[in-house]
Formats: sequence, structure tokens, C-alpha cells
Amino acid sequence: MKILLTGSTSGIGWETFKDLWNEGHDMIIPVRNIKKAEEMLAGFGAKERVHIYLMDLADLKSVAKTAKEIQGDHEKIDVIINNAGGMYPPEKKSMDEIDLTFSVNHLGHFLLTTRLLNGLKALPSKVINVSSEAHHIAKVKRDDLGLMRSNSNITSYANVKLYNILLSNYLKSKYGEKGLNAYSLHPGAVRTNFGSDSGPISKAIIQVTKLFFISPKKGAQTTLHLAKNKDSKLVSGGYYKNQKLVSSSKLSRDKELAKELWNFSQSEIERILG
Repeated sequence: MKILLTGSTSGIGWETFKDLWNEGHDMIIPVRNIKKAEEMLAGFGAKERVHIYLMDLADLKSVAKTAKEIQGDHEKIDVIINNAGGMYPPEKKSMDEIDLTFSVNHLGHFLLTTRLLNGLKALPSKVINVSSEAHHIAKVKRDDLGLMRSNSNITSYANVKLYNILLSNYLKSKYGEKGLNAYSLHPGAVRTNFGSDSGPISKAIIQVTKLFFISPKKGAQTTLHLAKNKDSKLVSGGYYKNQKLVSSSKLSRDKELAKELWNFSQSEIERILG
């Protein structure tokens, strides 16, 4: 298979990459730091199976440029795994002057995924969005889907993790008849550098609770379960935890909210990119 994976050079993403690469799959990895990626891959053989692209989810022009480059180099991608993410203080903005948490966790991936779906000669078989159980505490303000008025990094993060599930559900409804399957998942509470850019209170909470976190390798298992299993053994639009289908929040199954988020995301991209 040919698999695109974001956030591949650290934590869960790195463990996901290694497992899929070891199984012989071709890997497309958009990264913010090409030198870092090349150094991490220095000991790997079969370099022809790794395709590295420069991309920053906090810069939509960068995402659009990379999506076009990937389209030109690859006629088909079998699996898209939107794994990258982060929690940032509300005052932190992206290169496009939008909320950084919104850009990195949702809008950048939305742009990359939709451009590829519309630009490749054949649809991928599946899109996998790494969400979180944090989506259960989301507090959505329909007049502030972009989180520009949010004053809590925890609430903002919960909202974008909800958006990950809403995106999977909408992708299924929009492209399902064309053969696309979409999934979302909770990887578990994983020991990574997650939250290193968040506010002081969030950092303190994360550091204290890390004693109970699982390893990145264990955290990658549900992503790998969805990537490697046949779609006939999975439920498209499903939310997975510990490699099993579980119920997501009632809000995550709100079809009208999913449509509103899709339309808002499109309008933001048009506003920013022109």
C-alpha cells in the first residue's frame, strides 16, 4: 500500500511509520523539518519507499503547495492518516493568523485531505483521523467554530478532537459511495512530548499524569489496526479505542454540525488562500 502519514517524526507517528515501513509499505511523509526526518531515516534501507515533503499544518499555503506536489508524484494513495496534532495556548496564532490549535489539528488536515481527494486519479480506500476521548468535553460555539474567541486551551483541544470525528463522518457521507471509508480513533493517553507548547497549568497536569500513560508504541496500535485491516472488517464512520469500535459523543454524531464545520472550513480556506 501507499500510505500518507502526518506527524511521522515523533511519538505515535514515529511508531506508526516504523511498523508500516517494516511491513513493506510505501510511505509519504509531509514534515516541517526535512533534515530531522532524513536524520531519523539514516539507518533505514529501501529509501525509494519513503517520500518526504516539506509541509507545515500551521501554514495553509504550505499545505496547498505540498498537496499539489503529492498529486503530481502519485496517482493514487491507499491510506491517509492524519496523525499530527498539538495543544496550544489560545493566544497562539498560525501563519495565517487563525487559532493555532484549530489550524494544526483540523484545518490543515482538512485542506490536505480534500485537495488530495479531489486531485488524485483514484480515491484512497480510507482516511484515518487521530482524535481523542477529550472530544467528550467539547463545548462548541457555532458562531466561533474557528476558536478565535476561545480562552481555554483544554476546551479548544477538546473541540478540534471533536472536529476530527465530525470530519470522518462527513467524509463517509460525501465520498462513501465512491469507495472511501473514514475512521477516527482515540490512541490512549500516551507518553510523548504532547502539550509541550500548552499553557503552564496544562503542562503541569500532563507532567503529573504521565506516570500513568502508555508508550507511543502501544498508542499506535489502534491506528495500525485501522490502517492494516480490510475495510470489510471495520465500520466506516466508526470511532475506535483499544482497537475496538466504541461510541463517540452524541455531538460527534450531529450531521448538521458536521455539515456546518465542513462549510466553515471551506470558507476559511477560500478566505485565506483566495
